Amino acid sequence: MRFTTFGFLAFFLVVYIVYWALRGRSRLAFLALASSLFYAAWSIPFFLHFASIVLLNFAFVRLLQRRKSGRILAVILTIDFANLFFFKYFYFLLEILFDVTGWAGFTSAQLNSTLNESFGISSILLPLAISFYTFQIVAYVVDVYRGRIERRDSLLEFYVFILFFPQLVAGPIMRHSDFFFQLDRITPDQKNIVRGVSLLLIGLIKKVLIADNLAAVVHPVYRNPELYDGVSSAFAILGYAAQVYADFSGYTDLARGMGLLLGLELPENFSGPFLSRTVSEFWRRWHITLSTWLRDYIYIPLGGSRTSQMRSQFNLLLTFVAGGLWHGANYTFFIWGFTAGVLLVIERFLSTKTRLPVILDRLMQNRSSAFVLSLIGVVYSFSAFLFGAAFFNAPSVSHTLTMFERLLDAASGLRTDSGMILSMTAFVFGFNYLQYRSKSIEIRPQTAWALLFVAAFVVIWLLGLYAPGGQSFIYFQF
Repeated sequence: MRFTTFGFLAFFLVVYIVYWALRGRSRLAFLALASSLFYAAWSIPFFLHFASIVLLNFAFVRLLQRRKSGRILAVILTIDFANLFFFKYFYFLLEILFDVTGWAGFTSAQLNSTLNESFGISSILLPLAISFYTFQIVAYVVDVYRGRIERRDSLLEFYVFILFFPQLVAGPIMRHSDFFFQLDRITPDQKNIVRGVSLLLIGLIKKVLIADNLAAVVHPVYRNPELYDGVSSAFAILGYAAQVYADFSGYTDLARGMGLLLGLELPENFSGPFLSRTVSEFWRRWHITLSTWLRDYIYIPLGGSRTSQMRSQFNLLLTFVAGGLWHGANYTFFIWGFTAGVLLVIERFLSTKTRLPVILDRLMQNRSSAFVLSLIGVVYSFSAFLFGAAFFNAPSVSHTLTMFERLLDAASGLRTDSGMILSMTAFVFGFNYLQYRSKSIEIRPQTAWALLFVAAFVVIWLLGLYAPGGQSFIYFQF
C-alpha cells in the first residue's frame, strides 16, 4: 500500500482509531498486527520470510545478551547479509562474472530459465524494504554486542521496532536510542497532532505535486536519451535531483507525521542538503540516518580516521562505495558512490594538508565575501550532486553517457518541459531553506488548528487539480 492512495488512508484511519482506543501494551500488540498486515498486503510469503528473519535475530540477541561472543555475532551478521546479498545482489554478481568471463551461463536469462524449470519460479524477486530492515536489524544486533543497549527489550517491542509500518519501507533507519525510550510513555499530545498533520500535508505536496509531476517529464529522457536534445538532458538531470529530494523527503515527512499521530517521533532524514557548501556537509544533511549508519558500522570499524592518512582515505572511499551499492545492484550506483567518495577524499586532503581552511575562514569574516563564498559552495555542492544524479536514475551507464554526450554536443531532438522543471526546482530549494534554518516556528495551538484547516483545504484542492497518476516512491526499490 502506497501512502498516497485512498486504500492506505482508510487503513491508517482504522489503525489510528483502534490504536488510541486501546491502552498499555495492547497498543504495541495492535501495532505489531497492523504492521504485519501492511507488509503482508504486498506479499504473504515475503512477510513470513521477513518475520522469520526478525525472530531469528531476536534469538541471537538473547544469546548475545547472555554472552558477548564474536562468533555468535559473526553467525547472525552472516545470515543477515547473506539474505540481503541473495535477493538484491545475486543478479549483479552474475552480470560482473559475465562481463569478466563472457560465459553465457552467467546471465540472468540462464538463471531464470533454470529456476523456472527446477522450481517453477520465474526470477528472484527483491523483497520490499530489505535494505532498510537489514541495516536496522544489524545496528541493533551490533549495539547489543558492543554493550550499548542496556534495556532488555521484549520480543513484541523488538518486532514493532523493526516492522513499524510508517517507516518500514523506506526509513528513516532507526536506532535503539531513537525508539525504545518512547514506548513507556505513549500518550496523545496536541502538539504532536499539529506537527504530525503539518508533516503529512508537506509530505503530500513534496511527493504528489512536485515529485510525481517531475517524474512525468524526467523519466522519458533518462529512458530514451537519444530521442531528446542536449538541453533536455541537462534539465532532466536537474529535474531528477529535485524529484528524488521531494520524493524521499516527502516520504520521510509522511512517515514522521504518521509516527507523531501515533505518539512516536521518528528521526529526521534531511536538513536542507541542497544549501550545503561542501560535499561533506551535503552528506551530513542528506539521508542522515543512512550516512550515520555507514559511519558507525562501516567507516569506524574499518579504523575510521584513527589510522594512517592513506588508510583513512581508503576507508572513507570504501564506505561511500558501500553506500552507493546499498542503493542498488548496478554499475551506476557503484559510480555514484565512488565519485562521492573521491570528492570527500579530495576535500579532506585540502582541509588537512593545505592552508585553504585558514584562507576561507579569513574571507568569511567579511559579510560580502562570505556571501559570495557561500554561494560558490552551494553551486559546487549541488553540481556534485547533479553529476551523481545523472548515474543514480539511469538504467545503465551507457544511458548516462548518452545524456552527457548529447548535452556537450548540443544535439537536437525532442524537448522536455524545462519551465516546469525550473519552477519545481525553485519550490524544492524553498523547502531546503525551511529545513536548513535552525529556528523552528512557534504557533499557538488555536492559531495552528485554524492554519491547518486552511492548509488542508488548499492542499486537497491542489491535489485535485494537479495530482498525476500515482507513482511509487523512489526508495521503495531499495
